[in-house]
Amino acid sequence: MQSTSEKQKKEKERRKAALLVIDMTNDFLLKSYNPQLALERGQDLIPRIRKLEEAFLSNGLPVIYTTDRHLKSDFELKKWGPHSMKGTKGSKIVEGLITEGIKVFERNWKPSDLRSIEKLKALPKGKAGKAPYSSSARLLFEVEKGTYSGFTDNGGKPTALDFLLKKLGFGPGDRLFITGLHTNCCDKHTAADAWFRGYVPVIVNDCVDAFDDPDGKIGMGHDRALNYESYWYNAEIMPSEQVIEKISKR
Repeated sequence: MQSTSEKQKKEKERRKAALLVIDMTNDFLLKSYNPQLALERGQDLIPRIRKLEEAFLSNGLPVIYTTDRHLKSDFELKKWGPHSMKGTKGSKIVEGLITEGIKVFERNWKPSDLRSIEKLKALPKGKAGKAPYSSSARLLFEVEKGTYSGFTDNGGKPTALDFLLKKLGFGPGDRLFITGLHTNCCDKHTAADAWFRGYVPVIVNDCVDAFDDPDGKIGMGHDRALNYESYWYNAEIMPSEQVIEKISKR
């Protein structure tokens, strides 16, 4: 007979998991597109995030980009100026990440857009070593957003993210693995909104980054943001190799 702790461990391992890739666009990564806001060292994250994408898709788990696609009416632009504007090359996902077969939920999405999404449990598991996204294209999504959090659009309206997750069968206790930019801004706000909704945020610490904050002018840099998310949102902090190992054993 299994002990209570063994049952809890197995139940934890059965929880659903999704990979979130936040704001990995040309404007946020390449100064040739946006000299003021680009964090060029963030390009170092691309190969590690790519490996995670391959691992998730090969194991029948969803990959969801949450991406700034700003409109001229977005209030955030008053602080940051135009960036990652919808319809521009600057708002495109950076080269090197998987985008083939992606299903996009635009800023003006509506619930009927989700009708074609099947329950996660009904999707086939891909075979490792073969094009990881070809058999699992239905699990590759992008949710457009107009402010920091992947869950929240301009003016507090919801993005498609939570609705998509629920359509895929996600609920309280399921894990959202957070990657992309920035640890102290969009990653942080997405982790908060995930926790408020009952999900478990997992920050993949070698797949996120932020501008340095030596003078404390922006509140916190990368390392302090990880500590903040761990303490306030009960976020798990985990390197990408450990994430791959965990999901491959599911």
